[in-house]
Amino acid sequence: MAKKKNISDRNSRNKKNWFDIVFYTVSTIVIVVLLFIGLKQRGLLPTSWIDDRPSPQIAGIPGEIKERRIGFDIINAHEHVQSEKNLPLIRQAMKDCQVKKMVLLGTSDFTIYLSTGYGFKGYDENNDFITKSSQEYPDEFAALVTLDPRDENKMEKLQKYIEKGAAGVKLYNGHGSFYDLFFKMPLTDPGMMEVYAYCEKEHIPILYHINIGRFATEFEQILKEFPQLTIIAPHFMLSTNNLNRLVRFMQEYPQLYLDISFGHPDFLVSGFGRISNNYIAFRDFMVNYRDRITYGTDMVITTFKAKNRAYIDDVHLAYMDFLESDEFALPRSIYDMMSRDARKNIDISRVYRGLNLDDETLRMIYHDNAEKLFFGGR
Repeated sequence: MAKKKNISDRNSRNKKNWFDIVFYTVSTIVIVVLLFIGLKQRGLLPTSWIDDRPSPQIAGIPGEIKERRIGFDIINAHEHVQSEKNLPLIRQAMKDCQVKKMVLLGTSDFTIYLSTGYGFKGYDENNDFITKSSQEYPDEFAALVTLDPRDENKMEKLQKYIEKGAAGVKLYNGHGSFYDLFFKMPLTDPGMMEVYAYCEKEHIPILYHINIGRFATEFEQILKEFPQLTIIAPHFMLSTNNLNRLVRFMQEYPQLYLDISFGHPDFLVSGFGRISNNYIAFRDFMVNYRDRITYGTDMVITTFKAKNRAYIDDVHLAYMDFLESDEFALPRSIYDMMSRDARKNIDISRVYRGLNLDDETLRMIYHDNAEKLFFGGR
């Protein structure tokens, strides 16, 4: 009996030892993986061997599609970039996706870090960086500098940047979150009306984020008082759920342009979903107003968020599929970047209806309109 008990005890100890080995091994692997992901997201790991790899989708693009896109000389007319450290990766991704030029928008630290603690600061440094980039790479980049509407020196700063070659202005005071957190002042504040008047006189375009549901009255006042001022409302003017409103604004204000970017993957997925549900009407809209719509992505490329080359490729290709294809699916990388709450009720296997636009419409949206607005038609 004692012998059997000893054997039983030894077997129990062996099982416990194996359990401990497996448990601690798995725990260690999980901790290392989580640590790796966390450090990488904060840009604290030398992971260029991962970041420099293109999306697997690039190799699968059919030759006829590549040939078609060569003829468009594609311009991404809406992008934010944290610093010059991001430029080599962006330029690689542009080559992957046959994007010839990019419009860089002035950006505050709040947009980069998504933390209110940073406030609307750091934009002067970002303005300097993007203006410098447009000077160093005039055939690749154009700069739209941003302003703080509370800044008493905003006109002086704007004139300085225009003299240095900035192609336009990016404004955030019509963005609901920026308005509530920082500005709390009318879009028609006298100091801003001075900015609009200067831009109209000097033919400087303004890319103006507008929450049209909140600021329609003030926005229309600006459009009416400055009929020669070119304004680009990004993200379909936040109106993909109200096509009738979008049509009315485009009909009544011929100086108004749109871009097709949606920004964060939460908004991209929901925006593609709304258009997919109403794709025939949106296709007609895009064709009817093809001379006043630009292509853009609004990824906000930073070191902190670990948006690597493959992800940048995937987002570009998703927008291109949206414009060019009858049907398309989104890559997993986009769903993975969504917030947890937004991803809860999303079908990641969904097949979306694309717009399948004709070549002339694509040429205007991909190139002609942005070339005219931001690169002087060159």
